[in-house]
Amino acid sequence: MSVLPTLFRESAVVVEAPIMLVDDQLWDAELAYIRHAVPKRRAEFGTARVCARRGLAELGLPPVAFVPGADRALVWPEGVVGSISHTHDYAAVVLHRSPPMQSVGLDVEALRAVEEQTCAMILTPRERSCLAARGLESRNVLALLIFSAKEAYFKCQYPLSTTFLDFQEVEIEVDLTRNEFAARARKVVPASVECLVGKFAFDAGRVFCGIEMTS
Repeated sequence: MSVLPTLFRESAVVVEAPIMLVDDQLWDAELAYIRHAVPKRRAEFGTARVCARRGLAELGLPPVAFVPGADRALVWPEGVVGSISHTHDYAAVVLHRSPPMQSVGLDVEALRAVEEQTCAMILTPRERSCLAARGLESRNVLALLIFSAKEAYFKCQYPLSTTFLDFQEVEIEVDLTRNEFAARARKVVPASVECLVGKFAFDAGRVFCGIEMTS
């Protein structure tokens, strides 16, 4: 059984699928958007869109084309909030009705080593200090968890703030005993999204992070 639904409320609709080419299931606008993409990118893009339409169907809503806007953010139908994430072989989508949910953020990462140069980019000085005393394997896992938590936070806060944040502008505090994390912006954003709490889980060689924000 997937761990992904455990990160969200029971009212959430979660859809997961292996990555595959699904060009025949894409809408014309979606095909036009990725017409120059390599097959790998088309498969990732397409599988996520098929999952999103399956989610709409579970909510009893009609299908729509999912094409990123000028800011590359996905536009969801009125009355729905959602988030998409994928790895090289796995795609997942979470959807909620809105209201009561205002926004949701999902990120999934395949477990992998994190290079020191990448750590310097994604971790704040305080985060690096917290990881410094740990063994190499633990540092790698926690660095990737922090990266994923920031990605989930970015996705949750952006629809409400329309503020782009980089990795140094968000700080994560991880609670390993509760499988929770707190994401706090280090840049001025609306108070409603300044600090959000999310959940994480590890399963099947992946780390999953999710954040929800109610009205």
